[in-house]
Amino acid sequence: MSFRKRGEVLRTPDARRFPINSTASQRLPGNSNVSQLAGRMGNVSIQDVSNVRTATANAKASQLDARHPGVRPSPATSQPSTATGCQDLDKVLGHMGLPLGQSLLVEEQSATDFSSVLVKTFAAQGIIHNRTEGSNSVGKGNTHLVVLTINPFFAKELPGVYQGSKKDVKRSKVSNAESEVTVQNMLGSGTTVGKPIPAPAKDLKIAWRYGLNDGDQNKTLAKSSDTDLATYPNYSHTFDITSRLVPAPTSAELTLISPIQPLPAILAQLQAVFRKHQNKLVRILLPNLLHPVAYPPKYSKLSELVPFLHGIRSVVKQNADRAVLLASISSDLHSHSVLTMIEYLFDSAINLEPFPQEMAQYLERVYKSQPNKIQHGLLHVLKLPLLSERGEMHVQRSDYAFKNGKKKFEIEPWGIPVDDSEVQDSKNTAETPEVHSHQTNVNLDF
Repeated sequence: MSFRKRGEVLRTPDARRFPINSTASQRLPGNSNVSQLAGRMGNVSIQDVSNVRTATANAKASQLDARHPGVRPSPATSQPSTATGCQDLDKVLGHMGLPLGQSLLVEEQSATDFSSVLVKTFAAQGIIHNRTEGSNSVGKGNTHLVVLTINPFFAKELPGVYQGSKKDVKRSKVSNAESEVTVQNMLGSGTTVGKPIPAPAKDLKIAWRYGLNDGDQNKTLAKSSDTDLATYPNYSHTFDITSRLVPAPTSAELTLISPIQPLPAILAQLQAVFRKHQNKLVRILLPNLLHPVAYPPKYSKLSELVPFLHGIRSVVKQNADRAVLLASISSDLHSHSVLTMIEYLFDSAINLEPFPQEMAQYLERVYKSQPNKIQHGLLHVLKLPLLSERGEMHVQRSDYAFKNGKKKFEIEPWGIPVDDSEVQDSKNTAETPEVHSHQTNVNLDF
């Protein structure tokens, strides 16, 4: 039998078993308010609370500006998305852009280089967003570009914004001059300041007579695009591939990282970019992924490749509210198992399949009088961001075709065109009667 003094505590209450402080400990003399507060909160200390407050403050400090000109909600999931630099690609992805925190892989077959156009427009779109006013970080920028490449002249190869043809430029200048509220425009239009300009009655009569007010599909699509343009005027741009972005991006807008470095050094530089550029959208580019010229031979092994891609992916996921990733790769340089593993580590993937020589010659013959309609290959959709993770099947093969024009990269539904010359020849062959010979060598005498 043991004896103990009054007020002596044999053991302290276990915080896991008793999350709420017991009445016996409250009766003990000498307990301070700090110990009582710690007892009520379980095993959480004042230091842990301060750490949580610090982490919350850092998260708010690194939050992306809500008025960023290059971010809009996805019409499919309401996820914030950013433009890729190609309006047709934004539509194919299903979100009118690439959602934040997601990655896109662009595969390309054969020895062509169509994917470089998407890479450069993606980079140029980020620079244009950074130079667009309308956010709290005017002067400091709102977007930063990170490129893993050994090309020191990458910044000088970005395309410029398409300004339109000479006629379009003149028309825009005239329309802007007419839209300005000046005394000359008011006197010419016969209106006074403060009164709305009435619509011409002639246009209304023509619209009523010919039924132009009916809901047409093309008119609806044009109206929706105009609405998006009015709501997000600086979201997406059209780039002229034949021109160059002037002035070229500087070190304040672009960070070049050499992929030849060890993996810890690459990841450390990526994390340093996110710490340095707070409140900015960081667009990461991996052009010519695993190309033998730019990447060491060790990345041809899955044991070295998987940690490399997984490390970059983890950096993007840690900053999912203000980071996107785009990479391009040549599928002919790697085996099917390697490509499958790479596709697994990306959130979305598309494949560019250029047409063979026979198909290209056929299209040139069909569109001989319309060279602008000649497509250059098929676009296969392998995965879509966010939607494929939910288990939705969005694999689309041979449904889209792409063409790389002088002004932009276009994606449109694919359909095999009909050669009119072959149809006309078949009709002529069917209409022409066969010439029969009435001469015979058979003797008809009985």
